[in-house]
Amino acid sequence: MDITKNIFNSLIKTDEFFREYKEKFVKEFSSYFTKISKKTIPEIRIKSLAGNLYDELFSFKNSPFDQLYSLGLKMYETKVDIRAVLSKVFMVMAKDFLEYLIQEDKDIIYLKNFISLIEIYLSTLDKANIDYIDTLQEKISEITGEKKTEETENIIDILKVKKEDIKVIDYFFEVPVVCKAKFLRAEGRNVFFDVSNCINKIFEKDHYVFIKVENLNKTIECKIKEIDYNRGILILTDFRYAPIPQEKRRYIRVRLSKKLPVVIIKNSTEVKGIIDDISVGGIGVFLTDTDNLTTGDTVDIIFVLDGYTVNVLGQIRYLSSLGRTTRAGIKFLNLSGRDEEIIGEFATKRQFEILKKLRQL
Repeated sequence: MDITKNIFNSLIKTDEFFREYKEKFVKEFSSYFTKISKKTIPEIRIKSLAGNLYDELFSFKNSPFDQLYSLGLKMYETKVDIRAVLSKVFMVMAKDFLEYLIQEDKDIIYLKNFISLIEIYLSTLDKANIDYIDTLQEKISEITGEKKTEETENIIDILKVKKEDIKVIDYFFEVPVVCKAKFLRAEGRNVFFDVSNCINKIFEKDHYVFIKVENLNKTIECKIKEIDYNRGILILTDFRYAPIPQEKRRYIRVRLSKKLPVVIIKNSTEVKGIIDDISVGGIGVFLTDTDNLTTGDTVDIIFVLDGYTVNVLGQIRYLSSLGRTTRAGIKFLNLSGRDEEIIGEFATKRQFEILKKLRQL
C-alpha cells in the first residue's frame, strides 16, 4: 500500500514517541481486553500479545496487515471483539500522541497520518470480522442443507409407505381445497402423485401446497414443480415439515373478486389502498405509499362493503414489500357488533361464490 508507506515514512519521524509508548500500550490493552472480553486469561499472556502486536503495528518496518488480519480472525473465533479493544486503546493513544506533538511543537500532519493509520488498522479488523461471519454462514448453510436433505428423505420414505392415505391441500381464494392423492413414484427429491380425481386446475406451478398423511401428526409443505392437467399428474418437490398458516386463523378469510378501495389514516395523513382479503379479524391490503407507516402503528380504516361504511381502528401487523407495492396486514381493534355482522356475512357469501367457481373448474 503506497499510502501506508507514506504514513510510515511520516510517523517514523516521531519514533521517539512510539519507542517510549509501548509500556503504556501494553497496560491499556491488557485493561480493556480484560473488561471487554470477560475471559479468564492469564495477564502475562495478554501482555505478551499486546507487546507483540505493538511491535507489529508501530515499528514502521514491515507491513503488519496480514498478521493483524490473522489475529482478528483468531480473536473473533474465540468470541473476543478485538476491534472494540483496539478502538479504546487507539483513542487513548491518539490523545497522548496529540499531547506529545504539542509539547514537541510538531506539525499537525503527524496526527492526521496517525489517525489515518488507525482507520486502516480498524478496517483490516472489519474485513476479518466480515470474513469470519461469511465462514460461519457457510457452515450454518452446510449444516442446514444436511438437515434439510435428511428431512426430505424422511418425508419421501413416509409418502412411499402411505401411498393412498395422502391428502394434498391447496387454497383457492383463501378457501381450503382438499385433494385425495395417490403416490406414484419418487425420482430423487421429486414425487409424482395421481390427482386425477381432484379439481386439479387449482394447482399452479411453483405454488406451495400442504400434505396431510394419515396418523402423521405433522403437516408437510412442498412446492409444485409441474402439473399435467390432462393426465392428472402432480409433481411435488422441496418437502419440509411446516404448519398450515391458515389453520391458525380464528376467522374465515376470503380473497375478493374485485378491487375494494380502502383509506388508511395515520395522524391525519391518508394512504389509499386496495383490499386483497378480509375476515372479521382484519384485512390484507395493497398499498403504494407506506412512508408514513410502520409495523405496530394504530390507524383508522375506512372502506365500504356492500353499501355499508366500515370505520374502525386497526393495528398494522406487518408490511411486506412487493416491488412497487407493499402488502400490509392490518388487525381490527374495535369492530362494533354491526361491523362484525356485515363482514361475517360478506365472508360467508364470498366463500359460497368461491365454492361455486371451484365446481365450475
